Amino acid sequence: MTMKTLITQVGSYLTGDATADAVVQYWLALTEERRTDVVDIPIVGSGGERSYVRLALGTTLPIAVVDAGLAPELDDDEGAAKRLLARAHALTPKAGPAFEPGDEPESPDGYDSALM
Repeated sequence: MTMKTLITQVGSYLTGDATADAVVQYWLALTEERRTDVVDIPIVGSGGERSYVRLALGTTLPIAVVDAGLAPELDDDEGAAKRLLARAHALTPKAGPAFEPGDEPESPDGYDSALM
């Protein structure tokens, strides 16, 4: 597993590749919906210790991710990524078309012609 550095306005955090990618995907989904959320992600501290950081994500909270070039173990990288992606998918609109091809109304029968 490779590591990435997640850069925010308040600090930089070393986390797993999958987690960093999921954070970005969730951040994008939140910004599209003009929403914010707080998430906990696993990180590796400056002394190599494993920990978690609580991040606020949203439109006004920019983030960046860069490859860290390191390969330490991070126990919950895949789990954290799955949880973040599930939250991102829950925000994704699932609307269908108003009409199927050929089902569009042909004439405005039944409508008040004064409104047209």
